[in-house]
Amino acid sequence: MNSKRWVAVGLVVLLLVVYARTDVNKSVSAPEGLSLLTSKAFRTETYKEGSGDNIALIRVDGTIINQALSFSTDPAAYNHQSFLQQVEEAFTRPDIKAVVMAIDSPGGGLYESDEAYHKIMKMKEKHSKPLIVSMGSMAASGGYYLAMPADKIFAQRTTITGSIGVIMSSYNYQELAKKIGIQEEVFKSGDNKDMLNPMRATTDEERAIMQSIIDESYGFFVDVVAQGRKMDRQTVINLADGRIYTATQALNVGLIDGIGDLDAAIAEAGNMIQESDPNVLLFKNPPPYNMNWLLSLLSPQLDLLGFQKDMENIVPRPMYLYHS
Repeated sequence: MNSKRWVAVGLVVLLLVVYARTDVNKSVSAPEGLSLLTSKAFRTETYKEGSGDNIALIRVDGTIINQALSFSTDPAAYNHQSFLQQVEEAFTRPDIKAVVMAIDSPGGGLYESDEAYHKIMKMKEKHSKPLIVSMGSMAASGGYYLAMPADKIFAQRTTITGSIGVIMSSYNYQELAKKIGIQEEVFKSGDNKDMLNPMRATTDEERAIMQSIIDESYGFFVDVVAQGRKMDRQTVINLADGRIYTATQALNVGLIDGIGDLDAAIAEAGNMIQESDPNVLLFKNPPPYNMNWLLSLLSPQLDLLGFQKDMENIVPRPMYLYHS
């Protein structure tokens, strides 16, 4: 074994010792041994101490997308797997009587937004706990999608919301490739196998195929809003042309229920469970850099959760995302 491999092994041992001795998984819901190797653990802490029943506070901050690892140094940044677990924990714990979800997001992946929505719906239908949404600076597109299971939605007066729709984009650098002398050779089993190939123009048939996908996903969004806001479908379609709304505009057209801050949302949750002094528990994400991220820096062979594969599979896909 050469010196570089000995150094790598030594660093791995050191990291294991540090993680074993660091109390980063206190009050987590995942098994402690597993939480060292995944980003699925989460913690809780008191957000607002009270003498009454518990209310859970769950945050949705940033782009709603499933990334095994994140380069963000912000521990509050959205973590999809952690969020799904937080929702389940908040609704299944008998000592928690209501849930407040604070959303500050431009939206994100179609799949992730829909998965998170259905997780919330499933838990809420099974456990019948009040759910109040508090919108921050932005709760647009997929961020608005996640608010639809709520009993009531509050936005601050400067909140931007709406952007009900789907977007998908790609690049075409065919002309640039010609200028620098690059030519692609493609062997494919069917005419549409390489749709959105950036080395050639999109055909009319491909445009029709992609638009059909966008239209179907848009229909899902419209149905979710119609159900959540108890609106006629055509009314939603009239509002859902992709535009954003201020809090006042959203209130006037029925997309939200009131203008108020996070404290107002917590107070409303308390009112719904007849609790004047609730104890608010904040659900927090795990640390941003988990063991797999550190190990993957040392050697490709130690990439336990497929970091390289994730980076190599960045492809265009439909998004419930506010696009400015």
